Amino acid sequence: MKLQIPAQLVELTGKVQRCLLIAEQHGFSIGDIELGVSQTRAFRLLSDDTNVEFALTSALKPVERATHILKFVLDYDSQPSLFDATNLLVEKPSVIFIGSFHENQSVDIWRCGDEIRSQTASDKQKDLRDEGKGTHSTLESHLAWLITSLCLGFPIEDALVLARASISVKADSDVYDVSRETWPVDFSTFPVPALMPSKLNAELKPSQADTLHQSQPISPVAFKALRKDSLGLYPVVSNAEWIEKLLLFGIKTIQLRVKDPSTADLEEQIVQAIRLGEKYQAQVFINDYWELAIKHGAFGVHLGQEDIETADLQKIATSGMCLGVSTHGYHELLRISQLSPSYIALGHIFPTTTKQMPSKPQGLTRLKLYQGLINQMNDNSQESGIPTVAIGGIDLSTASMVWSCGVSSLAVVRAITLSTNPRETIADFNNIMNAYQERTEEVLC
Repeated sequence: MKLQIPAQLVELTGKVQRCLLIAEQHGFSIGDIELGVSQTRAFRLLSDDTNVEFALTSALKPVERATHILKFVLDYDSQPSLFDATNLLVEKPSVIFIGSFHENQSVDIWRCGDEIRSQTASDKQKDLRDEGKGTHSTLESHLAWLITSLCLGFPIEDALVLARASISVKADSDVYDVSRETWPVDFSTFPVPALMPSKLNAELKPSQADTLHQSQPISPVAFKALRKDSLGLYPVVSNAEWIEKLLLFGIKTIQLRVKDPSTADLEEQIVQAIRLGEKYQAQVFINDYWELAIKHGAFGVHLGQEDIETADLQKIATSGMCLGVSTHGYHELLRISQLSPSYIALGHIFPTTTKQMPSKPQGLTRLKLYQGLINQMNDNSQESGIPTVAIGGIDLSTASMVWSCGVSSLAVVRAITLSTNPRETIADFNNIMNAYQERTEEVLC
């Protein structure tokens, strides 16, 4: 990866280098990141599969470049209202408004496809444009962390999250302290993403401005809680036949994932899976088909990020079903945590062929950081915290490393369904998980 910084902002190079070294201390690989000078007035990220140009407009040194040839433009200056920003993003989809204000809160606003996304700054975060000592340093640090995150392969929404979380201040000071910089790990400093982003498929009216940043569900929902130790090994299979086979082998948590909604016997498969769960006293989750899951009394349902916006969360909660939700990075994790679901799935950890994924593999370093954030989340409905499920490319060779990151459960697919001896493979996974747990308990004692 090559990062080229405009000559007008070349002094930013040292800050980015410091951020990269901090990232390396937390386990990120930076050996292939090369810093240089851009011959244009835009930042450039170049690799075998990446060619991204972006620019900014700010008090640092304005960089002007036609927005239509840029991946995005970081706007630190405009500060439009939430509603005005939404209208502007219809015409200028590449602009990211950083530090706009909504109800006396600092908000970042950007567009992703037909969605307007936003995040509200933590109370501990320094405003980027406050008058007085530290202001210039704060803005530069925000930019340096955002650039660093992009160099490390984070998508823009996660880079915006990390940049915000990086500029927290001391409790007794209004001044950002560069000397205290470290990788952001304090949950209280992270921004709050909008839970329900707005869509651009209808004309927006001024009266809708307040709904563009829903940081909480419209109606309070409370999903059934799960103990962290109740999940264990969590196979994901494509039919009820596999469910019965694995429940006979002692599996207590399992998911039915039928990818094709036009499958002729879809409802029959779901009913059979639910009844098998009742027969073997197991926790059977139905992937996606929440209406059928409610209709037939499933133990739980598993939804993706996009499903949260269309599913009736109130109905799911009222039914008494558990809810598991997939996440693929900081932004999605912080967004979904506001729902306090029964568990949060973290993935995909390693490359996988079982599902077409828009995101890159997260890897162990990120997984450990995500788990650390979840451990800090205070949730009254789940005294032990929200359980987590690691998923994506996990097999016997990687299970121990994933389990050591502190997750509550390992979701596996091909490691079991392609095994020549599934019963033995299940036993091997359980031995790995139990052995690590025993070692941990010995250390604590």
